[in-house]
Amino acid sequence: MAGAGLRHKRLVIGPRRALAPRLFPWSHAVFSNLKSWLAGTSHGVSSKHLARYLDEFTHRFNERGRDGALVHRVLTSALCAEPLPYRQLVAEPSG
Repeated sequence: MAGAGLRHKRLVIGPRRALAPRLFPWSHAVFSNLKSWLAGTSHGVSSKHLARYLDEFTHRFNERGRDGALVHRVLTSALCAEPLPYRQLVAEPSG
């Protein structure tokens, strides 16, 4: 990080967990949103597909402010994507 002009300050909270939301507000917001999304949308997650759920959440979080071009991006992605057969969709992740 030093090469990027950033300083790293390590902070160990330990037993003072009540301070965490104040010290790390973005981390708590992201994990809170993730837990709410998983409970509300997916109603549970299997470890087999956890990586796919996290990929979708990450995509949704990163694109949350770009709603204006959503339809165009979805249609473009759908038209350009290769088909994904069901057996490949439910296959065990590799690598």
